[in-house]
Amino acid sequence: MDTAVVFTSKLGATRRTAEHIAKELDADLIDLKKDRRSLAGYDTIVFGSGIYFGKMSKSIRKFVDERRQELNGKRVALFVCCMFSGEEAEKQLAAASELTGPLVSAVYISGKDKKKDPEIDADAIAAFVKSLE
Repeated sequence: MDTAVVFTSKLGATRRTAEHIAKELDADLIDLKKDRRSLAGYDTIVFGSGIYFGKMSKSIRKFVDERRQELNGKRVALFVCCMFSGEEAEKQLAAASELTGPLVSAVYISGKDKKKDPEIDADAIAAFVKSLE
């Protein structure tokens, strides 16, 4: 099964999370700042974005919208990096999930109570990766 982790990152937390997920899944890593390739050759697509003013990044939203037909019949998953946890993070994840359509898995990675360089939430990522296997 071919998997792609498609992401965009402003501050680096989403990039580090995407790299970790891609390594665990043996997936191709697609940074939308450099690469906007077709998703036709992939069975599973994992989208990753930070949350900015309550929304996923504009480049992810635009990419998903442009590739909507390519997503039909594929397994689609989502992770978001946000500064909230608990109920507020769940709300942001739910709002982001509406953009992509049906998901096989979704998770938020919280930066709450972290310094400028948030740690990767290894437990949340491990559970997310396991849900995709």
